[in-house]
Amino acid sequence: MWRPVFRSAQLGFHTFSYRELLSGCTAELYDLLYSLQWGDAVVNNYGFAPAETHGPERFQLQLYTELIKLLAASGGEFVAKHMLEISCGRGGGFCHLIDLLPVQSHAIGLDFSINAIRYCTHRHTGRPNVAFVCGHALRLPFRDMSFDVVVNVEASHVYGDDAAFFREVSRVLTQGGKFLYADYRRRYNVPMLERLARDAGFSGTFHDITANVVAACQLDAGRRQALIRAAVPWYYRILANERLKRYAAIPGTLNFERFRGGDRLYFMSCLTRL
Repeated sequence: MWRPVFRSAQLGFHTFSYRELLSGCTAELYDLLYSLQWGDAVVNNYGFAPAETHGPERFQLQLYTELIKLLAASGGEFVAKHMLEISCGRGGGFCHLIDLLPVQSHAIGLDFSINAIRYCTHRHTGRPNVAFVCGHALRLPFRDMSFDVVVNVEASHVYGDDAAFFREVSRVLTQGGKFLYADYRRRYNVPMLERLARDAGFSGTFHDITANVVAACQLDAGRRQALIRAAVPWYYRILANERLKRYAAIPGTLNFERFRGGDRLYFMSCLTRL
């Protein structure tokens, strides 16, 4: 049986207060958000419309489905044996990917948030050959060439060092391995991001899906606002309601308008490690 080999990593985790909702510290904010009771919600991204399925998180899951389509179109019959998702969150998209792959994969979901990993370990415990671990995206605790598929969805924009992130992904991928990647940047920064990917040894095309993301945000706005009302205590919503709505890209907020106005570009790609 394949077992991942972990490198040592110095990582610390602690509990954060609700005042992080008002601060600019992104890592602490995410860990706090993952500590809240989000009910059955298991996927955290802006989504892709139109969706091919039904269900409350259909737009979020469709984003992962679109990545699988890019993988299928990348040429040849690709079999994923060892898969890693970096920043797996609550694990719903990660498990959706596993269900869509042609064979059962040995898969690891990694996240910096200890609260996210605790949730995943409890929620997805019945899946064979699946594990969840805490770790840092810029210091992946795995040996070189451990995976033939790496996935990263809507997370790398907060890591702080795109070049280092691409190098880490390249390091843990086998030659010819696939990097399924979706995220957003200021439109004028995307060409630089593509160059950094090439410099790290990747080939592939970044596809603009901003219009699909805008449509998903519009169609999904009611559900997102209901989730915020249900999960965040009312006295903290009074303090941070606008920040939470902006985080969820509710229509009318700055995040949504940046997508709709074209300043921010959302892309996805299936990159190949050369």
